[in-house]
Amino acid sequence: MFGFSLNKVVGNSMFPRLKSGNFVLLSEHFDKQALKVGDIIKLLHPRYGYIVKTLVGIDHTGRYWFKGENRDSVGIDEIGPIKASQIKSKVILVVG
Repeated sequence: MFGFSLNKVVGNSMFPRLKSGNFVLLSEHFDKQALKVGDIIKLLHPRYGYIVKTLVGIDHTGRYWFKGENRDSVGIDEIGPIKASQIKSKVILVVG
């Protein structure tokens, strides 16, 4: 609705930063050029579908790199490089 959505966190891939049962408010209205390391992003991955992960880097070719916060989550190598077009929304608020 109007570029915002509320999603419930399911699973522990982002624990302890996000806990299963938390709600996240996401915005589709943000400047991808202004993203910074540590931002929590919802992206569309070709293998995993929609996932919420933490931005850990942007390389010199403009590809984005993400990881889960939990050591048992998929890692940077498993997620691989992400194109700007795969970035769908940014977490702007965590509730719960």
